[in-house]
Amino acid sequence: MLISYKWLSEFVELPAVLSAQEIADQLTMGGLEVEHCTESLALEDKIFEVNITPNRPDALSHIGIARELAALLQTRFYAPHSTIKESGGPINDVAQVSIHAKNACLRYACRVIDGVLVKESPEDMRMRLIALAIRPVNNIVDITNLILLERGQPLHAFDLNTLQKDRHRAVINVRHASIGETLTTLDGKERKLTPEDVVIADAEYPIALAGVMGGKDTEVTEKTTSVLLEAAYFDPSTIRKQARRHGLSTEASYRFERGTDPNMVLSALDRAADLIAQHSGGRVRREAIDIYPKPVLPLEIYVRKQKIADVSGLLEADLDEAKIRARFLLLGIETVGRRGDALIFRVPTFRPDLTREIDLIEEAMRLIGLDKVPSRLSFSRRLLAADYAGSDKYVDRARQSLIASGFFEAINFSFGSLSDYNLFKAKESPDFIQVTNPLGEELSMMRQSLLPGLLKNVVLNMRKGALGVHLFEIGNVFLGQNSYGKAPNTSLLQGKADQDAWAIEQSRLSGVSFGALGVRSFDTKQKNGDFYDLKGVLEALLVHLKISSGCMSDQVHFVHAKEPSVFLHPGVCAEIWVKPKKSKVDILLGVIGEIHPDVQAAFGLDKPVYAFELSMDQLATLTKEDEQVKPLPKFPEITRDLALLLDEDITAGQLQKEILGDKALKPFISDLRIFDVYKGPKIEKGKKSIAVSLTLRALDRTLTDDEIAGAMQAMVENLQKNLRALVR
Repeated sequence: MLISYKWLSEFVELPAVLSAQEIADQLTMGGLEVEHCTESLALEDKIFEVNITPNRPDALSHIGIARELAALLQTRFYAPHSTIKESGGPINDVAQVSIHAKNACLRYACRVIDGVLVKESPEDMRMRLIALAIRPVNNIVDITNLILLERGQPLHAFDLNTLQKDRHRAVINVRHASIGETLTTLDGKERKLTPEDVVIADAEYPIALAGVMGGKDTEVTEKTTSVLLEAAYFDPSTIRKQARRHGLSTEASYRFERGTDPNMVLSALDRAADLIAQHSGGRVRREAIDIYPKPVLPLEIYVRKQKIADVSGLLEADLDEAKIRARFLLLGIETVGRRGDALIFRVPTFRPDLTREIDLIEEAMRLIGLDKVPSRLSFSRRLLAADYAGSDKYVDRARQSLIASGFFEAINFSFGSLSDYNLFKAKESPDFIQVTNPLGEELSMMRQSLLPGLLKNVVLNMRKGALGVHLFEIGNVFLGQNSYGKAPNTSLLQGKADQDAWAIEQSRLSGVSFGALGVRSFDTKQKNGDFYDLKGVLEALLVHLKISSGCMSDQVHFVHAKEPSVFLHPGVCAEIWVKPKKSKVDILLGVIGEIHPDVQAAFGLDKPVYAFELSMDQLATLTKEDEQVKPLPKFPEITRDLALLLDEDITAGQLQKEILGDKALKPFISDLRIFDVYKGPKIEKGKKSIAVSLTLRALDRTLTDDEIAGAMQAMVENLQKNLRALVR
């Protein structure tokens, strides 16, 4: 988008102390990036090339940029007012308008100017257009282009006398094209139309491709004496699809497909009609035809000062409410009331990108200046733990641990296909949240698990020849609609942040492990990872987060899931439970296991994939920051190995728990490891052998053989009593 510095100064008071380049820098800092600032010698002007993002159609005009500068520089904005002198008969004597494509055209307005003299535009108008990369045509067309650049509203002028009439009145009909119809556009190309196309038609034929380009047969020429001038609001998606279908991109379609202001149609039309009358000697007929059946009203949005502080990291005391209101007013955003601790703002219809509280918070931060926002991180209620300050640290520590274990971090879309997600959905789970405007069916549902995306990553890497794929992802899942309904909920305006989300969001840490571990080497054989390798990765993670103290911990338990997740193999899965020291209630941290064979087959995987999914909220609560340093032991350790015969349904975890809880031996155990599990010949049916290695040490003396023998005997008797264990 090219912008004239001199033209801007007609709408905004630019400080004399700032150069054109400094003005450009202010725009860039405000979010409207000025890529180049060049000098136009012919006009003694500076031309800005501004990169406008698709969500800011209001900035596709000089008035829009001027309004931005007024807010950024806190200076005066001169809002233009349209006045028009009407003469002659009413417009209804010579024209009639109807809209049949009501979903594609929400508003259509037109005026008629009689007695025009089509000629070359004044030199200053032509030079201004040339400087902004618009080719001058004649005074009528040039004025429509001038209004386009000034206000961002596309206009089109028809030669009234070329339009087919009904009872002496020119007919304008906004409709869908019929099968077999064609239209020769202004570029001289004949275009075959389909019923998907929206056209402007007269009583018989299409005369323009709506919102994109006019027709050749009705263009304004030197023979034109009466002009029908149109202005409209078209549905953005309709114009975007239409322009792409015909391979056309025009200044008009560029704006319509991003969204123009439906409430600027009439003022832009009047401004253009008045200029045409001035520069062509024409007369504007009385009244305008304006069909606007369902007016678009400004939105009213509630904004909480505390929420601004939560998101920006600024202190509430540093936020000047009066200044925010004044800055917003310069953008056309009015303060219309207050409810609780929330201000109510009315957002103008030329800002379709502002629909939620968070959008206005972003605007406030942009106007305050992103360079003034402190570097400290904001705090989210969901991540705060009573005994842990600096809630983001545990996330970094989790990343460090998994990366050290050979995993890579993946970042996937938060949405995907229903067919993939259904493979991971339990019967009691809430319905998936559907994306309103999906990029396609494959990206139409919000995820309830991170694992479908990670499995797709595995498939992609496997097809690229990877022998092993070990990935993790940290992200949010969306577990159905929030009971509050929609955001923001006005009944919660005095509440904290994150209480009014439309969906129930939870943060998760998930990972997958497939294929070979480590790297190939001349002295090391590669092996495929299994359940126990992944379990070891999680144990290391929990140690790193100081949730567990390692194999000696009695806080973390991997328990076979009685009701396994639908996406896990029922025979190779476990729940991860943590028992906090100051709590009597165990916390379910997550699940681990092999992906169910049916799910693997659906993703085209023929080898086992192991996965885990943890609750980040629980990790935040359980993670401990404090370092506990212990002195090195002064006394020697003693190792004892023990092979026990147990019932087949007794797990290693149960055995470990019994040993660590033994009163006689517990004070001396410094390490416990299970080094063998055996079932087969020489073992009674329904039994198995588990071998454990115990490392024993006293902190205040050297243990004697008699002490160890007595403690070991007491421990064995306890195992016989509680687990029916026998020493082999």
